[in-house]
Amino acid sequence: MPRLLRPTLLLLAAALALPMADLPGCATLRQDKQASALLDTTDSYREALRWGYWDTAVEFLDPDARNGLDTSALGNVRVTGIEVVRPATLTPEHRAVRLVRVDYVLEDEQRVKQVIDRQDWRWDDRRKVWLLHSGLPAF
Repeated sequence: MPRLLRPTLLLLAAALALPMADLPGCATLRQDKQASALLDTTDSYREALRWGYWDTAVEFLDPDARNGLDTSALGNVRVTGIEVVRPATLTPEHRAVRLVRVDYVLEDEQRVKQVIDRQDWRWDDRRKVWLLHSGLPAF
């Protein structure tokens, strides 16, 4: 029995010394975590839009998409409904595009309007978060 213990321990030590990315299934696990993070992120973003938490919604944007963004007119927008038209699918480049229909009312007009929002989400590997590169819907 002691004769088998040493080779087994050496094999275990060698396996633990391998980088995690070289192990089978690690890429799938990473992709599953990214997919789960995307779902959580898009759900939170949808809720921020739905309830008019514009400052929170802006936090989901890529910093470049925030440049020059004027949110003052958003106080006139009341979102009444959001429906996913085409769910997001992950690409090998760590991007996801989804289509969302947003129903809203401009308070000063009191008329229901609708916009199809093409959301371009990209994974930020440095911060480990999804960021929206396409900006807020064009209300």
